[in-house]
Amino acid sequence: MLRPIVLDPLEWLLTRSYYIARLPQLNFFRDYEATKIAPYYCNYNGDLRDYKWGDVTIVMPPANNRPHNYDLIIAVEGYSVALLRQWGLEPDIVVTDFDFMPEEVVNGDFLVLGHAHGDNIDKYKTWAGKVRKLLPTVQTWPVGCSLLVPGFTDGDRAVYLAYYMGARRIDIYGFNPTKPIKRNDYVKRVKLEIAEYFISRISRRVRVNFYP
Repeated sequence: MLRPIVLDPLEWLLTRSYYIARLPQLNFFRDYEATKIAPYYCNYNGDLRDYKWGDVTIVMPPANNRPHNYDLIIAVEGYSVALLRQWGLEPDIVVTDFDFMPEEVVNGDFLVLGHAHGDNIDKYKTWAGKVRKLLPTVQTWPVGCSLLVPGFTDGDRAVYLAYYMGARRIDIYGFNPTKPIKRNDYVKRVKLEIAEYFISRISRRVRVNFYP
């Protein structure tokens, strides 16, 4: 993949308008700068459609149970990669903004969808170049080798990705909007509320199962 791809322009406009309205105190202006930087780190020449997207398992950091469906496993953040490895599993894809144990995503053969946004530009530059197989994702209209997935958090973007790639069923392990991970402040709680709303939109279109 060497060109920009937008999975659903109208859904992206809706999700972006929604999270900006919910969190106006955040500065989203540097998202445009991040979008221009991200493609320089792309080293993925494959096609996402080559993955087996029928039954998708998504593992999020609060997960407590080993997944039982291995057709396609998406790990959310490096922390979930570490969880899967404890259970003797490796993800096929990792969705991350390098915010939670990024060291876990640099030494795997999986594809990393590394998300660049205005608040993580320095962190992105530090970690993206260390990833073996990286496809950048962005929050504004993409340029160069990058992917625009609707959504806001790593978790709900993983769900959107699975849906748009054709998943018939999505099993989500560990999504708990009442259990913040890493920190428990107002912004984090609102982010989880936003993720819950976006995932609920997808659950109206495709079968979504939740597991602790």
